[in-house]
Amino acid sequence: MIVAGGSSKRMNGVDKIFAEIAGKPVIAHTIDAFERSNSIDGIILVLPNQNVEKGKSLIQKYGYKKVEMVCEGGATRQQSVSNGLRFIKNCDFVIVHDGARPCVTKETIESGIKEAQEEGVAIAASPVSDTIKQVGDSLHVEKTLDRNKLRSIHTPQVFRLEILRKIHENPKFDATDDAGLAERMGYKVKAYDNSHDNII
Repeated sequence: MIVAGGSSKRMNGVDKIFAEIAGKPVIAHTIDAFERSNSIDGIILVLPNQNVEKGKSLIQKYGYKKVEMVCEGGATRQQSVSNGLRFIKNCDFVIVHDGARPCVTKETIESGIKEAQEEGVAIAASPVSDTIKQVGDSLHVEKTLDRNKLRSIHTPQVFRLEILRKIHENPKFDATDDAGLAERMGYKVKAYDNSHDNII
């Protein structure tokens, strides 16, 4: 499931997923990576309502064979993934990936699937190189965190289908990503090394 349901607020209204890079829209490069992977059987593309028809035209233009559905997202990422889940057929694993992360590699996709086969949930993660400090409401530093134990979390995030369905059935928490929901509901989440190329 490739999710690109954002409102472009951080880009001042510029729709970054349809911005052209190297002769193609960003979202096309993202789809390419999954279209080429032998580990991927089907793709659900989740877009804001105003981009659904644009997305369908893009699928036709580039002749993607694995895209099974272009559907409307929701007001939040959580809602967008829930909407996309309705179109997932029976399968063992679902990958959730950000549409604006076009440089994902075959190796990163396959590593995530391998880890999820063993753990149930696996997420691409990179070591944190900055010094990270925890601050209070007054912005005074409370403590310095051990960056050796910190990871910056990206996508792909890979789930056993039944786990992803379960965490979206009646979510009792808000989370910025699906792994956060799984974590809050008691599932173990395995972080695996992200490719340095997998940037936004």
